[in-house]
Amino acid sequence: QSLFKTPKLVAAKFISGLDRIVANLRDSASVFNLVEQMGFQHFQLDVSIPRIAIFREALVETMGADLNADFSPVAALGVQRLMSYAGGAFIFIRENYAKRLQLISRTWAIASGVTDEEAAEKDEVIQEEAPVEDDSDDDRLSKGASEVPAASSCCARLCGKSQVAKAAHGVEEESYLKAIEEGYQAIPRNFGAMFRFNAAVMGVSRQDWMYEVLDSFDAIVRCISQSARLQVECDIVSLRIAQIRGEVKFSNFKAVMLSTLRSLFPEEWGPPYEEAWNWLWSTVERLLRKELKKPRVRERLLGRFLGSMDEELADKIREQAYDRFFELAPAGQEYFKQSATRLNYIADRAMELSHDLYKDPCATVDEIAALGLRHVGYAVPVELFDPFVEGWREVLVELTSDADLVDAFHWSFRLLAQLLVRTIQQGATLVMRAISTNSGRQVRKALSYAPRKKRSLWVLNVTVGSQSISPLLVSIESGNMEAAKTMLQDLMVIRADRARYYYGLNDLFKRHPDMVEILTQTAPELLPTMLDGMIWRSRTAVGGMRRVNYYLKHLLVDEEGRFATAMSSVVKLSDPNLAVHPLLETLCDIMWTDLVHWRFLRSKLRLLLTTVIFILGQSVLHHLDGSMANRIATFACRVLIYLYFMVGLIYDRARHVYQAIKKRHLTMVGGIRVPRKWVEDWQECVSLILTVLVVVMFYLEPVIYCLQSDHGSFTQNCDQAKSLQEPYQILSMLAILLQFSLIIDVATISTRLSSWVLLAGHVLPEFVMTCLACAFLILTFSCSVSASSENPEDFDNIFGSMMSFFKLTVSMYPASSFVALEDSILVLFITSCFRLIVIFFLMKLLIAQLTCEYRRIYRLMMGHARLCRMWKICEAMDSIHPSRFSKFVEKLRLDDPLDFSEGDHGVSGGIQVWEAANLHPTNVDTVKRLGGDPKHPFPLEEELQTEADKCRKVFHLFQKQMMAVKGEASVSCLGPSSGTAPSVNSVNSAELTMATLNS
Repeated sequence: QSLFKTPKLVAAKFISGLDRIVANLRDSASVFNLVEQMGFQHFQLDVSIPRIAIFREALVETMGADLNADFSPVAALGVQRLMSYAGGAFIFIRENYAKRLQLISRTWAIASGVTDEEAAEKDEVIQEEAPVEDDSDDDRLSKGASEVPAASSCCARLCGKSQVAKAAHGVEEESYLKAIEEGYQAIPRNFGAMFRFNAAVMGVSRQDWMYEVLDSFDAIVRCISQSARLQVECDIVSLRIAQIRGEVKFSNFKAVMLSTLRSLFPEEWGPPYEEAWNWLWSTVERLLRKELKKPRVRERLLGRFLGSMDEELADKIREQAYDRFFELAPAGQEYFKQSATRLNYIADRAMELSHDLYKDPCATVDEIAALGLRHVGYAVPVELFDPFVEGWREVLVELTSDADLVDAFHWSFRLLAQLLVRTIQQGATLVMRAISTNSGRQVRKALSYAPRKKRSLWVLNVTVGSQSISPLLVSIESGNMEAAKTMLQDLMVIRADRARYYYGLNDLFKRHPDMVEILTQTAPELLPTMLDGMIWRSRTAVGGMRRVNYYLKHLLVDEEGRFATAMSSVVKLSDPNLAVHPLLETLCDIMWTDLVHWRFLRSKLRLLLTTVIFILGQSVLHHLDGSMANRIATFACRVLIYLYFMVGLIYDRARHVYQAIKKRHLTMVGGIRVPRKWVEDWQECVSLILTVLVVVMFYLEPVIYCLQSDHGSFTQNCDQAKSLQEPYQILSMLAILLQFSLIIDVATISTRLSSWVLLAGHVLPEFVMTCLACAFLILTFSCSVSASSENPEDFDNIFGSMMSFFKLTVSMYPASSFVALEDSILVLFITSCFRLIVIFFLMKLLIAQLTCEYRRIYRLMMGHARLCRMWKICEAMDSIHPSRFSKFVEKLRLDDPLDFSEGDHGVSGGIQVWEAANLHPTNVDTVKRLGGDPKHPFPLEEELQTEADKCRKVFHLFQKQMMAVKGEASVSCLGPSSGTAPSVNSVNSAELTMATLNS
C-alpha cells in the first residue's frame, strides 16, 4: 500500500496502460515501446520479483472472479506471462538506467529552474494543467543578462517560432558581446541564457540550428526515458533544422551543452554527470542524424506530386484510402459518417498537412495540437490512427510507382498521426471522457479526483502545448447540456476547509470573459444555473433580516476595468423570465440609481423642454390675439425650435450614422444600407421621421415668407404664405404627435409604470385587429345598403353609409335618426344586424381577448420593464466617461471579501445586502465546509460512493467500535479499583455496527 499513494488515480492509469498493451499485442515493437515507457515511469519505485508475483496473482485472481468461465486457463496464462514480461522489463530498466536518469532529472530541474514536483505535474497525463509561470527572482538573470523561459510542455517547445528565436538570439548575442567588451560581468543563472552566453564566448553563436535544438531541449530531456516520444521530438527538431541553411556540427552543441552544465554545477560536476549527459546527447544525436538530410528531399518530392496531381487521381486516392481504412479497421465507419464532400475535405487537409509539416513545422505542429484537442471532444479511439495511416500508404503504393514519394508521404503522415495521438492522450482527461457520456454523475465522479486548488481548472482548461480547450465550452458546443450543467454547478459551489475558500467564479470568467454571451447564444437554459450560483444567502436571520451576497463583479466590469458586455447580452436574449432574476435586478438597480438615473433624466429634459416650446409655438400662441407681443413670442418659440431642437436632431442623426458606419452596424432595407438602429429601435425611427418633418417645416415656415410683407413684423397671415398654411399645420400636428410618442420613454424611471406601458403595447395588436374587422364590416354593410335605391338620407350612397355605420360602431349615431329608419324595414334590419355583430360580438370578443392576453403577459411585464431599463443602461454607458465608471466601481469595493458571518471573511467579488428573512427562506448553508487535508481532493460525495466505498466506511466504523470495546475491557481487567465494566452503549454500538456490516 505504501507504493499506491493515490489508489483511484493509479488504478485509472493502470487500466489505461494495460488496455494499450493488450490492444497492441499483435505488434511487438509497439508493446516494447509501451513497456519501456512504463518502465522508465516506474524506475523510481522499488519493483522486485516478489512484488511482481503478488501483483500478477492478484490481477489474475480478480479477473477470474469477475469473468468466471469466460476467463479460460489459456487467458490466465497469457495475463501471467504479460505481467511477468512487464515486471522483468521494469526491473531491468531500474537496474541499468535508474541512477543515470535520476541524475539527469535532478540536474535538469535545477538548470532549467523547474522543480521536480512541477516536472512531475507536467508529465501527469490524467490531470488537466494550466500553464505554470515561475515568478521566482532566483530564475531571473542579473541585469544585462537575458532569460528564455521554459515552455510549459513539449508541444510548446515545438511550437515556438524560429523567427522569434533568431531575433532574440541576435539581440542577446549583441548585448553579451557588448557587455564583455565593456568589462561588464553578466552571469546567467539558467540553462538557456548560459548556453547563449557560452555559444557567444566559444564563437559558435552564428550557428542558428543550435537554437532550434535549444528551443526543444527541455522537451527532449524530459522525455529521454520514453523512446517513442523522444523519437517524435527528434523528428520535429530535424524538420526545424532542415529549414536553416548551413553546416550542422553536432559536436558544437555537445561542447556548448557540457560547458554550460559545468558552469551551472561547478562544485558537483564529476564523471557520473559527464557520463550521464554524454549518453543523453549520443542518444539524441543518433536520432537526429538519422533524419537530418532527408526532409528537404522529401519536401520537394511531395510538393511536386501534390502540385501535379489532377482531380481524377485525387478522387481515386480519396475513395480508395477510405475503403482500405474501413477494411483494416471496420470500427472506423462509426466515426466517418459525414457526407462525401466532408470526407473529401478531410482527405485534402490530410495531404496538405503532410506537406506543410515539411514547409513550416512550427505552425503545423501548432495546428495539429488544436486539431487533436478537437478530436478529444469527438471521443475518437487512438487505435484508429495507425490503420488510417497504413491505408493511405497502401493506396499510394498501388497508384504510384515511386518508392521515395511513398516514403516522403508516409513519414510525415505517420508523424502527424503520432502528434495527434499524443495530443488526444494528453487531452483525454477524466473530465473530457465523462463529457462524452453526457452524464452528470460521471462528471462529478471525475471531478472528485481533482486537487482542491485545481478543481476549477479541470473544468475550464486542458492544455497541450501552446493550445488549450475548455471542457465546459466543449460540452456546451457539443450539446452535452447535462454534463455542462453539472460542471457549471460545480464551479458555482462555494467550498471551504480550514485553509481557504474555493469558488470557481473568478476562474470561470478569467477563462471565458464572454461566458454570459456564450450562454445566451448557445445554451440560455444554463444561465439561471450560473446566476443562482452567484448568490449566497445566510441560513440564519438577525432581527428579521438575512445577509445576502451578490457576486456580480464579472457582470459589471471586465478585466480591463471597462463595462462588461454581460448586460447587453441579456438584453439581446430578450427573456423576461431571466430579467427578473434577483442578481440581475440588483445589478440593474445599483447601476440605475447610482450611475444612470440622473443622466437619463437630463437627456429627457431637452425633449420635455422642446415639447413645451413646440406646444406654445404651434398650438397655443396663434389662438390668442394678434398683438405684437404675441407675434414676437410665437417667432421666438419657432426660432428656438429650429435653432436648438432641429439642429440637435440633425446632429444626433448624423452621429448615429457615423457610429453605425464606423462599427459596421448596417442593414439592407430596399436595397439600401441603413443604420441597423433605424430598423431595430422604434424611438430612433420616430426621431428620424421627426427630424425630416421639422426640416420640412423650416422650409415651409409662414413667418419667414411674411417677413417682407406689408402685414407687419413676425406675422404668419400674409398672401405669400397663404398657400403654405394648411401643409404647415398638418406637419405641425404630426410633429407634436411624434414628440409625445417619444415622451413615453420617460416611463422607464419607474418599472411599474414602464411595465404598464409595455403591457398596453403588447395588447395593442389585438385592438388593431378588431378595428380592421370593424372597418371590413363597415365597408361590407355600406356596399350592401347602397345597392338599394330607396334608402334614408344617411344611407343614400356608399360614403354616407360608411359614415353612418361608423357612427353606429362608436355609438355616435343620433337617436332621432332611428325614426327615419322605420320607413325602410330592409335598412333597419341591416343596421340591426350590424349593431349585433359589432357591439355584441366583436366588442365582447375584444374584451375577452384583452383579458386573456393581459393575464398571460402580466407576469412577464416586469421582466420586459427590466429589459427596457437594462437597454437604457447599456445605451447610457456608451456616453459615460471611463473615469466616472471607475469611481463608481471603486465605490462598490468589489475586491473586499464579503462576510458569511461575524468574523468569517469569505470570497470577494460582490456586494452584500440585507433582505427580509421571509423573501427567500432557506435553512441550508450553501457553503460546503469539508474536512480533510487541504492538499488532497475533497471527500467523495455521498451519492458518488460505490457499494465498496460504503462497505469500507462501515468496516472502518466497526473496527473503531471494536477497538473502543477492547480498550474498555482491558481497563476493567485491572480490578474494581482500576476501572469499570464495558459500557452498555459501546457494546450495543458494536453490535449494531456488526449487524449493519452483515446486512
